[in-house]
Amino acid sequence: MDAANDVEFQDVAVTDLALQEFTPDPVRSMPLVVAVRRAIGAVREETRALRANPTADLKIFEYGKSQALLDLSRARTLVPPAFYSEELREDIAEFKEVLDENVGLLQLHMNAVTEVVGMMSRTMIDYESDGTYQAPFPERAR
Repeated sequence: MDAANDVEFQDVAVTDLALQEFTPDPVRSMPLVVAVRRAIGAVREETRALRANPTADLKIFEYGKSQALLDLSRARTLVPPAFYSEELREDIAEFKEVLDENVGLLQLHMNAVTEVVGMMSRTMIDYESDGTYQAPFPERAR
C-alpha cells in the first residue's frame, strides 16, 4: 500500500510541477521585461533622431542597440516562454511595433543613399567617358 501511495503522490507532484512550469510568472519574467523595455528605449531614440535629422550620425546609437541585444539574449536564457507574463507579452508586441517603424525608416534612408550613389556613379562615368560607347539617344527620365 505504501508503494502505491508513493506512486500516486509522485504523479500528483509531477502534475503540479508541470502546471507550475506553464503558468505565467510576473516575477520570473521581470529580467526579460527590463531588457525588452531597455531595447524599446534604444530603438526609439534612434528613430526619433532619424525623424529629427535624416543625416544624423547613427554610430552613437550602435552601442545602445548592441547592449540592448546582449541584455535581451541573456535575459531570454533566464526566462522560458512558459513563464512569460501578460505584461511581458504586451511589451514584446510593443517592441515589434517599434522595431517595424525603425526598420521602415532605416530602409527609407538606405533607399535614398542607394539612389544618390547611383546618380553619383552615373555622373562619374559620364564625366570620364569620351562618348565613344554612349547611346545615341539620352536615357528616358525615370
